[in-house]
Formats: sequence, structure tokens, C-alpha cells
Amino acid sequence: MVLEQIFKPDWIEKKPRHAFLLGFIYSIVGAISAKLIFGANPGMMTVAFTSILLVPSLNTLLAIEENQARVKDRYWILKQLWVDHYDIVEVYIFMFFGIFLTFTAISFLFPEQAVIKFFAPMFEVIGLTGEATSLTGWASSVAGPTILSIFLNNFIVTIVCLLLSLIYGAGAIVFITWNAVVWGVVIGFFAKQALVSSSGVNPVTVFISTLLPFFPHMIMESLPYFTAAIVGGIVSKAAVREELFSPRFNEIVKDGTVVMLISLVVLLIAAVIEVKLYPLIA
Repeated sequence: MVLEQIFKPDWIEKKPRHAFLLGFIYSIVGAISAKLIFGANPGMMTVAFTSILLVPSLNTLLAIEENQARVKDRYWILKQLWVDHYDIVEVYIFMFFGIFLTFTAISFLFPEQAVIKFFAPMFEVIGLTGEATSLTGWASSVAGPTILSIFLNNFIVTIVCLLLSLIYGAGAIVFITWNAVVWGVVIGFFAKQALVSSSGVNPVTVFISTLLPFFPHMIMESLPYFTAAIVGGIVSKAAVREELFSPRFNEIVKDGTVVMLISLVVLLIAAVIEVKLYPLIA
């Protein structure tokens, strides 16, 4: 692929922050491609095209990460787990923000009706339709869910991310891309509404003030998706390249199990933030 020759995986692996450009540029190409080919309903295909572009690079990076896994000689410690895998976590985080900022900018800069039409599936899935197409309306519309219901919903998405990555390697990128697109569209849309109602205010100030209430929840909810995608991808590569139940393979599975357990704790915290904290600051 031509773009993969420009953004080579080893260039990203050496400096994970370069993944921001990967997410930013690939999502622009994905959005343009979807609009040109599926002009009437490009929203979902934008996610699909962006994901397709990202998969080859991520599969290569996951293979590199699997090569770096090592058997611990003595005692397993959480710090060592972080040292072994923090670089691939950084790649997913920077890539997520590249996609997120692309669609925040699109939603913020383009006419409101064009944005609603382009991203109709994203608005529908979070209830931004009719009277709820505003920050206040949306906040009231999501006030009903409980901590348990939100946790279970996000838990299911996390497990699906894990399974997709186990089967397809980097297959869970479609959920991560979807998450980044939805958050970007929502925050860009709300920031534009806030700017219109606050004449004379610096647009950057409006954007930051709109983003801040969402930021803790967005990060806490997204991190388990990242870790599930990474764990599934690494174990998938190990199953192909390592002898099953060898010490190296067992260590990789052990690391992945611990990371997934930590992710469940993060999911619970994210649900608490959404139910208890967000209504106070929205």
C-alpha cells in the first residue's frame, strides 16, 4: 500500500507519537473515500475505510511487539509488564487522538446540517436526534443508565475487541476508530453550538471548555478497548509464531490476562464517572 510506504511501521514503532499523524491522515483519506464512493450515506463507511487503512501498519506493529515479549526469570511484576508493552499502548493512544481530532475539526468547521447528514449513524447511536441535538438535551437523555448497565455495555464491547483481535490480529481497530469518530463528532458539534451562542469568545477557549467535561470519561472508557485490542493482537501473533503452551507463549497469555483484569477495573471507574461525575460538570 502506498501510504504504508510513507508511514512505515518501524518509524512509528521507534517514535509512537508518529501514530498521531497515522490516525490523522488516514482518517482524512477514509472520510474523503467514503464521501466519493458512498455519497448518500458515508458515515459508517468512513469508519470502515479508515480501519482498513490502519490494519496493515497495526498488524506489523503487533508482530514487533510479540517479538519483544520475554519470559520473566523470577518474579512477575506490574512495572515490568508496563515496560514491555507501553510503546504499543502509546501507539494506540496517539492514533486514537489523531482520528479524534480529525473528526472534531470536521464537525466543528463544516455546516451543522451537513455534519448531521454525514455522520447520521453516530448521532443516532448516542441519541443526538430531535430535541436531544444539544448538549443539555443529550445530557438529560443519558441520565437514565445505571453504573451496572454502562459497565456491562462497555464490557461487551471490550470482549468483542479482544475476540476480533484474537481472530483478525488488528481487527478490533474498527471499534477503536468508531469510538474516536463518535467522540470527535460529538465534541466538535457541541463546541460549534457553544461558539455560536458565545459571540466574541476565542474558538480555542470554547473548544477546550467543551472538551474538558468529556475528557476523563472518554479516556477511561477508551483505554480498555486499546488494551483488549493489543492483548488480542499479541496473543494472536503468538499463537501463530510460538509453540502453544511453551514458556514464552504462556508468559504472553499471563501478561494479557493481567492487563484485561486491570481493564475491567478501569471500565468500572469509567462507568462511575459517567453516572456520578458527568451530570455534575456537563
